[in-house]
Amino acid sequence: MPAPPTRPRLTSPRVATSPGCVPLKEAYARAEALQPKSWGQVEDLFLRGMEGFDQNLVAGVADMGDLQNGKGDFFNDLLSLLLEHCAGVQLYSRGKVPGLMIPRHNLDVTFPAQGNIEFVLEAKAVGTPKHPGSPQAKPLGRPGSADLDKRVKEIGFKTIDLKAEYARLLAADGMSPTSISGDLTGWLRSVKPRSYLFVASRVLSDQDLKQVIRKAEHATLLCDGVGLFAFRPVSPDAPTTYEAASVPSGLELARVLFRACQELTAIKAARPDDV
Repeated sequence: MPAPPTRPRLTSPRVATSPGCVPLKEAYARAEALQPKSWGQVEDLFLRGMEGFDQNLVAGVADMGDLQNGKGDFFNDLLSLLLEHCAGVQLYSRGKVPGLMIPRHNLDVTFPAQGNIEFVLEAKAVGTPKHPGSPQAKPLGRPGSADLDKRVKEIGFKTIDLKAEYARLLAADGMSPTSISGDLTGWLRSVKPRSYLFVASRVLSDQDLKQVIRKAEHATLLCDGVGLFAFRPVSPDAPTTYEAASVPSGLELARVLFRACQELTAIKAARPDDV
């Protein structure tokens, strides 16, 4: 079977070229200059970038393409930047990666470049203010929890499929991967690739936040780590001015990102030719 196409991960072309994404482009450039290794170094840049982007969305400067691709890409790029500096690795995009059931997965952030994939990052940004493309939305916009169920199911299936194929390849090489034995979560923890999901969610209320947390906790049954960063409007009169919202410590993005960095560092140490 030919090796799937691989390239060093690239930053989002949408963010780089779209007028509606200028606040995200500028926030990423500032973060890049810091050579950051922790979320705390870029959290404020992320919030200010999201404020500017959402203001563009409300004003009609950012369009639906920016919303569907730019915002999530920015979050993905920012996390990748942090992990590369923290773990001292180059992350890669790999296309046409086979799963056990689905023959081709396109993975934006992986490690290493060659051989079996041992680390996968997925990043999702959910929740939007009311904007011209959503005239029926509530005054504060669409809840972050509204789109998370679908995202968790998609990523959960991808995680199971990739890990099952990894186990099959080990068995084909004469190794003995662990069996499921009725405990799917336990089996998923025992098999590579290590799968990390990070969610940035704009929330509208305490109830919306609780729903986002509950769905992120569901994802922890499928992924090796789930990090959540929740943020909310500071008041109904300032729907695109944001502050961070508290989440349980086990889901805190900064803590989970540090754990992902440790995983990547250990994988790199076992593969000295991959940097």
